[in-house]
Amino acid sequence: MLSSSRFIVAVHVLSLLAKNAGKGPMCSSAIAESVGTNPVVIRRMMSELEKATLVTSTAGRAGGFALSRGACDISLACVYAAVENDTVFRMHKVDPDADCPVACQLGKVLAPRLKEAELALTRSLATTKLSEVATALN
Repeated sequence: MLSSSRFIVAVHVLSLLAKNAGKGPMCSSAIAESVGTNPVVIRRMMSELEKATLVTSTAGRAGGFALSRGACDISLACVYAAVENDTVFRMHKVDPDADCPVACQLGKVLAPRLKEAELALTRSLATTKLSEVATALN
């Protein structure tokens, strides 16, 4: 289970940019309209995607955002890593020295299994390229 919708929104945004490739940068308001959110939300996300070298930005009236490389060179794992936290699963905050025998051991018992699930998610996302998603959206 994903911790937020940020990954899905990022794939949406990047798919728009992939479909727009070669036509110039897309402005945040056009992207936001497609996603159904505020341009400020998009600009914040684009900042993260730019830090991850997935997009480039152009300032000015005709500016906006474009993919920094081909969609076939961007895996969904890269997108996920750019916008989501390091862990999919979050343990509740319990003192490991708690009196409850379950509370003090749960993290230790679940941690390896949750890490394995997170690795499986990353491996699965790595097998799909942004170009595959953008092409399927015709």
